Amino acid sequence: MKKLTFKKAAEKVLKETKEPLSAQQITEKALNEELIETAGVTPEATMAAQLYTDIKNNRSSKFIKVGKGLFVLKKQTESAKSPLLAIEKQNELVKSNLMEKIHNMDPFLFEHLVAELLRKIGYENVEVTKRSGDKGVDVNGNLTVGGLTNVKTVIQVKRYKTGNNISGSHITQLRGSAEVDQRGLIITTSDFTKDAVRESKAANKMPVSLVNGQKLIELLLKHQVGVKVDTISVFSIDIEMFDNELSDIAGKHKDTMNKSRVIWPLPGGIYSFISSLEKFLERVKKGNSSRDQLQEWFVKSFDSVNSYKSAASYLNVPRNMGLIDLKDDKFILTENGEEYLQNRNADFLFHVISDNILAFEEVHQFLLNSDEPKSDQEIYEYIVENFDVEWTTLTQVSYRLLWLINLGKVEKTDNGYIGK
Repeated sequence: MKKLTFKKAAEKVLKETKEPLSAQQITEKALNEELIETAGVTPEATMAAQLYTDIKNNRSSKFIKVGKGLFVLKKQTESAKSPLLAIEKQNELVKSNLMEKIHNMDPFLFEHLVAELLRKIGYENVEVTKRSGDKGVDVNGNLTVGGLTNVKTVIQVKRYKTGNNISGSHITQLRGSAEVDQRGLIITTSDFTKDAVRESKAANKMPVSLVNGQKLIELLLKHQVGVKVDTISVFSIDIEMFDNELSDIAGKHKDTMNKSRVIWPLPGGIYSFISSLEKFLERVKKGNSSRDQLQEWFVKSFDSVNSYKSAASYLNVPRNMGLIDLKDDKFILTENGEEYLQNRNADFLFHVISDNILAFEEVHQFLLNSDEPKSDQEIYEYIVENFDVEWTTLTQVSYRLLWLINLGKVEKTDNGYIGK
């Protein structure tokens, strides 16, 4: 039987199943039916990457995402009997009605709607400008991050119909209205031309962020501006209570629960994780490696480590990775730790970390199988939707990406992260 592409296999599986499935479940069924062939150890990550990318970039995509990391065929949304699809259908209707309301509201009131959204996002001192003499600036605000930075931002809002896209001249106009220490933001109900996107990222010019109609609606829903949330209870069967037969993939996924969900950086610089790790492993190999002694080593070896508490956190990094272990109150190298010190092979270290840290190799595969760079927010959504984590920040995503960059597996570009 001729093997199918991942997307063709997903289409066949979803058509036969007639209910929403996760990338993990789709991959399991595709492999069981011998629809796909893969040499990778994380085919579910490949499946997820291709489905996420297809939905985002292909307007005629046959798939839609519903619920938390579940996929279904568009043509099944009317016939499939699933509460998730009913919820998705209602949400899509709300999105359509919300955009219609925005198009019918007074332009000045639309500016106040955007101002309220910016306040919810985290902007301070948000102020709608006067209706005349505003030099193309509709709203002013300060974006404060952690009390450390204060970015003055000039915002222009355009309530345009679909198809009437913002051109590069609007970017130039906004720059002309801004002061030296300001940044720009344009929010529209339509979209942006390729020229506008290029101009917004032009080198040596004031950066201008762009929010199109689709993103605007997503932000309004996320921050509950102009909408409200109705909570309902939806029950589902707990499969693990009734089904003890797990496939190889399901079992493998369940085993990942034994992996550490936490990964930390190491001191010495964001591109020096490997050298810092090797210095630490060499210290452990010398022996006499009690917890107190190793914490003291961190404090003495790195100027940035100024407390035993932070040193204890760094000590857990190689332990969570499976490179050291505690025996008789002394830390020793594991077999993997010994082997890595001998070969200093980045690929070997990558596989050791992958065996011990949740969603490490999967992030790499997700990026490798994506047709375009992914933002840290998109990677965060992939992990939260496909693994049993409830992170509320991007911290753990950032730390995973930094380690993958140090290992030469990921590259950061102006447009996001790509796999290597």
